[in-house]
Amino acid sequence: MTKAREVAQRRVARVLRGRKEPHGKELTDESILRGVDVDASGIVQLWIQPTHPHCPCCIDDLISLRELISGQSGVLACHIEVVGIPHSDRWTAAVNE
Repeated sequence: MTKAREVAQRRVARVLRGRKEPHGKELTDESILRGVDVDASGIVQLWIQPTHPHCPCCIDDLISLRELISGQSGVLACHIEVVGIPHSDRWTAAVNE
C-alpha cells in the first residue's frame, strides 16, 4: 500500500465516520454507502444509494460531501457514483460536475 493511499483512506474514514445523510441515517449504513475505493495515487471513489431519490437536499448533501472529501489533504480527487435509483446517471453527473 502506498503512503498516498494510506493517508487518503484515513482522511476519508474520518470524514465518513459519524456523518449523517439529510434524513438522519448514518452515511456509513450498508444500505447507503455501497462501496469505497482509494487508489494508489489518492483518488477516492464512493458508490452511494440515496435514501430518498427524488429529494433535492440529498443531491446537495452529496455535492458537499464530494467537496469536503476532495478538500482533504492527501486526497487527489473524489468521484461519487450514485447507484440504485432511477436516473442515477443524471445524479452522478450533477454531483461530479
